[in-house]
Amino acid sequence: MRTAIAIVAGVALLLLGLVITAPATIIDGRLDAATDGRVRLADTTGTIWNGAGTLRVAQASGAIDIAWRVEPLPLLWGELRGTLVSGDGVSPKAAFAVSRASVDLRDAALSFPADTLLRAAGAPALVGAGGTLALRSPAIGMSGEAITGQVALRWDDATLSMPGTALRIALGEVHFDGTGQGRWLNGVLANTGGEVEIAGTAGLSADGAPRVNATVRPRSGIDRRRATAIALALGLIGRPSGDGGFMIVVP
Repeated sequence: MRTAIAIVAGVALLLLGLVITAPATIIDGRLDAATDGRVRLADTTGTIWNGAGTLRVAQASGAIDIAWRVEPLPLLWGELRGTLVSGDGVSPKAAFAVSRASVDLRDAALSFPADTLLRAAGAPALVGAGGTLALRSPAIGMSGEAITGQVALRWDDATLSMPGTALRIALGEVHFDGTGQGRWLNGVLANTGGEVEIAGTAGLSADGAPRVNATVRPRSGIDRRRATAIALALGLIGRPSGDGGFMIVVP
């Protein structure tokens, strides 16, 4: 009997050791399957518990260096808890906790190339975006379909190619400040600088559906021909608001 127990215990310890030392390359396969090949994790080092790699997105020129640390103990009660850190493996970027019932992100300070992130999210209408998207949040989470917390998004040096045209518009700094309200993250959408003025609201549902209700107009003082070209392009995706602007409504 003691021999049988020793064998079972030895096998269990062996399996645990294999899990703990499992290579970080396993994550690439999961990302590949979950994103239909849009996102891959390359140049991985370490293990699934303490590793690093480079996120690469199909058809995007940029890449994102990431590293992570996962705490083994919370797995005993069914929770995945850990920390995202910078590519050097030192600077904290966010703390996360994931269970069957909830997802929580705390002390988040994350930045991504805009085009890379939008392609990863499967937003073909917005490909060709320029600039950097930065996310800051002391706490944001989702339990069931209820979203709680606050988030601040900043799109710096934002540019966007207009669908169906060769026109690229400078948006300046676009900012969204959202608060969890039921199953929606709702907030104000606006910008500073750039060739257009943006003012309105935006939201994101618990299942990932976006909504936007904003007015976009050529900024006063820009070149007249440029303003006319921008107005024509905006007319392809919005309806006139009666004051020189165009209403952009999604969905």
